[in-house]
Amino acid sequence: MTTLVPIELIASKIYLIRGIKVMLDRDLAELYGAETRVLNQAVSRNIERFPEDFMLSLTREEILGISQIVISSEIKFSKSVRCFTEQGVAMLSSVLRSKRAVQVNIQIMRAFTQLRKMLSTHEDLKRKIESMEKKYDEQFQIVFEAIKQLIETDEKPKKKIGFTVKEKQKAYLKRAKKKKPSTDGSFTPKAKKIWEAIAGDIQIKILNNVWCVHCRKGSSIGNLTGKIESGMLVLRGTCTKCGGDVARVIENE
Repeated sequence: MTTLVPIELIASKIYLIRGIKVMLDRDLAELYGAETRVLNQAVSRNIERFPEDFMLSLTREEILGISQIVISSEIKFSKSVRCFTEQGVAMLSSVLRSKRAVQVNIQIMRAFTQLRKMLSTHEDLKRKIESMEKKYDEQFQIVFEAIKQLIETDEKPKKKIGFTVKEKQKAYLKRAKKKKPSTDGSFTPKAKKIWEAIAGDIQIKILNNVWCVHCRKGSSIGNLTGKIESGMLVLRGTCTKCGGDVARVIENE
């Protein structure tokens, strides 16, 4: 059975704002196959279902900040941008009442769960080691200490899940390739036409703003392919850091 929306695409649209993992109203609307205006109208009609821990309204400063890493060229001009936490996303399917919204939400919940499991891995391992320390003789103490140091060292360079609004565009451009990526033989005709209509600097920004679920951080995409899925241009390829599969959806203008 073909997945309605790949988890990799969803993960690339999860941002870290105010220390909370959220998704933007326009990204959710696109995944649901609806207009942002329609989504927000449905939310406004059922505003009592969206308390502060379900939905955030971004400040002007936050909107300008996130516009540096969101592909849509219109977001920086938006007067109002809403973003939804995991609980808020779950609530959306009850107010939109569309079959696609329900199906997409299942994938979104899986994406949030996958990210949460990644974050908890090191903490669980630490707890298990501490439990083992209490059971075994002191001669093993040096082994346990060495293992814990390895875990802590591995954690230090890791970035938080999602993209923070303070990150600058130049951080991604440093990883950009000078040469415009070729689409010969790797794109369907319609996908190629849409991709080549995008300005070169925007293409670079797209290719260097990909979430890798394997690296657990933003990366670049290589071995690029493209095709149209559910009316959207979907780029697929491999992470330039770990070689794992990654994907990126291009928002409709």
